[in-house]
Amino acid sequence: MLRQFVWSLLVVVLSVRGAAAQTVFPGDDWETVTPASQGVDAAGLEKAKAWLESHNSKSGVVIRHGRIVAEWYFGDANRQSKFAAYSTSKSLSSMATGLAIADGKLALDHTVGKYVADAAPAGKKSVTVKQLLSMTSGVHNDPNVPQREDLFTYAVKMAPMDHQPGAKWDYNNTGLALLSPVFHKATGQQIDDFLNERVFRPIGIRSDDLTWERREELAIPYSGCHTTARSLGRIGLLVRHHGKWNNKQIVPAAWLSESIAASQELNKSYGYLWWNNTTNKWPNVPKDAFAALGKWDNNIFVAPSLDLIVIRQSDLAPGKDHKIAEYYQLVCDAVTVKGPSVP
Repeated sequence: MLRQFVWSLLVVVLSVRGAAAQTVFPGDDWETVTPASQGVDAAGLEKAKAWLESHNSKSGVVIRHGRIVAEWYFGDANRQSKFAAYSTSKSLSSMATGLAIADGKLALDHTVGKYVADAAPAGKKSVTVKQLLSMTSGVHNDPNVPQREDLFTYAVKMAPMDHQPGAKWDYNNTGLALLSPVFHKATGQQIDDFLNERVFRPIGIRSDDLTWERREELAIPYSGCHTTARSLGRIGLLVRHHGKWNNKQIVPAAWLSESIAASQELNKSYGYLWWNNTTNKWPNVPKDAFAALGKWDNNIFVAPSLDLIVIRQSDLAPGKDHKIAEYYQLVCDAVTVKGPSVP
């Protein structure tokens, strides 16, 4: 009798763990469940929430196995609130580029000059798409570019070259601005329209939940996205599953793998507009973690080995003691059942 009871209990436990590990993809709504049902400690998540509250946050979402286990909003923010994603937009532009490459309309070795004949000085024409994506273009980074109404004119015709392309890693909005005219010329579409059609709509992001800023009739590739926390969560879930959504391949898996890995030897933490944890950028979290990082830590953080996606948004500058790795560690430490996980 006792043996039968123990066996029955074991079957129940294994069934619960197996169900927890089976990822679901949200429809129009998103399933919210208790942390414990997905192997996450609620008390540990409360520590993460307290960290967010004390660091000028507007939202935080934690997703495990495709289910929301925690969702927090602060101040006047709510589920419908859109915030600037800032440089997290770069990672979305990377997905658009990968799709255009898969379509045969772009290639990593294509040059700016192939698409933008009036690029100046002449050295700018030799910059490749790969160098734009890996922050090694050599284009002078003007910190005032985000405020310029003529930012694309400046990037194409006026910004000087500081280095030979490929010679130095330099986080650079001015250089990346060149991606937008290149992409538009190569595909006939704006980056945002392309993403809406190929990525955002297929994964259930509504037009009201994500908008994209333009200047000079071009989508800003480095910071144009404004969106909700849940929309960022959907993007994180897509990338976590190698570009697949409900068994449909949305973004090529090989491109995402290449984008997240080091794209050059000068900064191994940087891929094609994605950040990775190769050099222990975020201590005390899994080595396989990667992220889309935006100003003021408007971020998508993914830890594949924990099947975990962590979102954070804010429209306020962080305090001096702000270390986003602490938030990631608190959430990762709250995972009590490390497996089984999906590939």
